[in-house]
Amino acid sequence: MKKIALLAPEENKLAEIKKMLADYEQEIRFEIASIHNGLQVVGSLIEQGVEIILARGEAAATIERTYPEMVVVNVPITGFDLVTTLENARQYGENIAVIAFPSSMVQIERLETALGVHIKRYNLLSKDTEHVNERIDTALQAGADVIIGGFITTDTAKKRNLPCVQIIPGNQAYVEAFFNAKSLLVSIEQEKRKAGFIKTVLNHAYEGILSIDENCNITTANPTAQRILRFTESNGKKANDVWQDLGLDITVKTGKEELNKIYTVNSNLVLCNKVPIKDGRKIIGAVATFQDITKIQTAEARIRKEVYSKGHVANFRFDDIYGSSKPIQSTIAMAKSFSVTEANVLITGETGSGKEVFAQSIHNHSKRNHGPFVAVNCASIPSQLLESELFGYVSGAFTGASKEGKLGLFEVAHTGTIFLDEIGELDYLNQGRLLRVLQERAVVRVGSDRVLPVDVRIIAATNKNLSEMVVQNRFREDLFYRLNVLYLAIPPLRERKKDICIYAKQFLKELARGRKLELSRGALRILEEYQWGGNIRELRNVVERIVAIAQQAVVSAAFVKKMLGVETKIPYDYTSGEAREIMAALHSCQGRIGDAAKTLKISRSTLWRKMNNLGLNTK
Repeated sequence: MKKIALLAPEENKLAEIKKMLADYEQEIRFEIASIHNGLQVVGSLIEQGVEIILARGEAAATIERTYPEMVVVNVPITGFDLVTTLENARQYGENIAVIAFPSSMVQIERLETALGVHIKRYNLLSKDTEHVNERIDTALQAGADVIIGGFITTDTAKKRNLPCVQIIPGNQAYVEAFFNAKSLLVSIEQEKRKAGFIKTVLNHAYEGILSIDENCNITTANPTAQRILRFTESNGKKANDVWQDLGLDITVKTGKEELNKIYTVNSNLVLCNKVPIKDGRKIIGAVATFQDITKIQTAEARIRKEVYSKGHVANFRFDDIYGSSKPIQSTIAMAKSFSVTEANVLITGETGSGKEVFAQSIHNHSKRNHGPFVAVNCASIPSQLLESELFGYVSGAFTGASKEGKLGLFEVAHTGTIFLDEIGELDYLNQGRLLRVLQERAVVRVGSDRVLPVDVRIIAATNKNLSEMVVQNRFREDLFYRLNVLYLAIPPLRERKKDICIYAKQFLKELARGRKLELSRGALRILEEYQWGGNIRELRNVVERIVAIAQQAVVSAAFVKKMLGVETKIPYDYTSGEAREIMAALHSCQGRIGDAAKTLKISRSTLWRKMNNLGLNTK
């Protein structure tokens, strides 16, 4: 597409210029345009994408006035052109009258003294024929021998048979004007790219951007600024017209920047920076950048989730909790009802009963399911390090601290759930620190005084009796009631015997990895009768051992008894001291009853009777 157009006053002149610029014909639009029809021609060229117009004299001036956005290159009248014109005029006499528009007069004045001629100048104020004739009559009455001027003047003079000479730019002037336009077009394209780049940045900036000049007139207001400040048109407005409390005019006066200040705009909180704009030492304006604080918080939450919370996800859902017994179904129903609330949850249950599975399921069933799920085992972290792990620390907070500081797990869990497992193992000092977080919904990193708000739901779990620990002053009463808003007790596996077979079959299917293994009816009955002190975790371990050792496709009751006999028994709260003693003896004797009886210094029959009474018969 041709972006440069050259306008010539008549056909012969256009043909001469075309010939001189024949090598550049692919870059130029050649048009005939007089002072009478020039604007109509230019309007059509603009619609076709022309960006630079080459014209001369008053035609160029008229185009500039009518289309201020259009770049117009005025084809100059050179000194040589003027000398030639004046020399041609002198053949008619020494008294020369120049009748032309002001734009053509400047260089003529400079030649009057140099050529020794008497020139009288008459400015044209209109291209109207009557006005031109009036100027000619005035010049003749003043004794003019000859009239020189542009096309309108000489055309009118010729019709009256008066001596006249037209001022015509030489063809070389058009050529030079074209090359100037070509260089100018390169600059325009570069400026357009810069302007487009800046406009795109402003229009898509996350921050509102408002700038003013030294007179406090708004020079820039991007769409984000207009949305926050609720105005659409900035032309002619001052900063105080749209945001009086901002005080950007004070920034212009003082030249002092102001960073991270919070303002209220249209009932919204924004974080604002104000900086003066300088040209050297002179202040020529100021700019304010600001963000809606709620947007900052949303972005912060997304960053925490995407950068810091990778791996902090909940994998289990309620569908992963097997069982058809009434106790487990009732527990699942209660847990689902808890998931729709935001209150803290305390889950109790024996080791291996599935407390974390329920915690993850509650999270995934809640409105926080898109946020992180951060699990913390309070017993696995030394009490001296627990505070920095939970709440984070700043650079230099203590010896060995990371130079960059560290994000605490409560911050990582922002907008999600934090699961505090084995909460009963938390020491008394850290219990107080946790209580403060629950009360304030904010954390303070170790070594810092900055309060960081956190939006976290807490699910705590324990296999201990926290009520008894409160009575024994081992657990803070106020923390207990903060945690125990919603209480969920997981029934042990021995209280839902009909679920044992369901879990056993499911574990066998998962762990067999394609092997065809099946538990016999007798094997299932043995599993149902077992006490499962380790609950689901212990059952899975036994099934995994069966898969690893079994040689037959159908697992017999005797084989299951053998697997249970070598199972490591850990004393549980529900068993008596005598039962723990017997199981320890059996374990040390590899399940051999006779040897265990000798270890316990009782007869074999007495040991059998005690085992049957305690439900410990493994044969």
